[in-house]
Amino acid sequence: MTPVLLVTGPVGVGKTAVLLAAGDLLTEAGVPHAAVVLEEIQRSWPAPADDQWNERLGHRNLASLWSNFAAAGAERLLLERVLEQRSQLRHLREAIPGAEVTVVRLRAPLPLIEGRVRGREPRRASEWHLGAARWLAPRMDVWAVEDHLVENTDRSPREVAAEMLRRAGWT
Repeated sequence: MTPVLLVTGPVGVGKTAVLLAAGDLLTEAGVPHAAVVLEEIQRSWPAPADDQWNERLGHRNLASLWSNFAAAGAERLLLERVLEQRSQLRHLREAIPGAEVTVVRLRAPLPLIEGRVRGREPRRASEWHLGAARWLAPRMDVWAVEDHLVENTDRSPREVAAEMLRRAGWT
């Protein structure tokens, strides 16, 4: 079995920062792992008409990456993506044979999320991102796709990552 920790939440909640901090904590603890931001490995244009976000490409890329990471000694995988339905996890399980997926959702108040989005470098802060954050934040509370909910408000990414890893049983 391959332990997979999927970090999710709305745009701007701090998924990438917490994922990177979790990777640092696992490295310091000597835990062999890899970390992937799914959005980055599916970034390609043009996208097929029936797969606007290039998810199929992302999952094919993830399968290749995981094969290489595992061959290099990784035993666990940290992933980051916006997860709207648990049924989307089947694609991860297809890409990573034997995946045992634990979902951790990060949550923060919408005004804080909006401030984080506005504080990004100009090419990453857009009205689209603000709109996505405003649309996703309340819906993710209703969808409740997570196994664990972690608040990401007034703590450092490292502190949030430590709680996330502890709740998932990784530390």
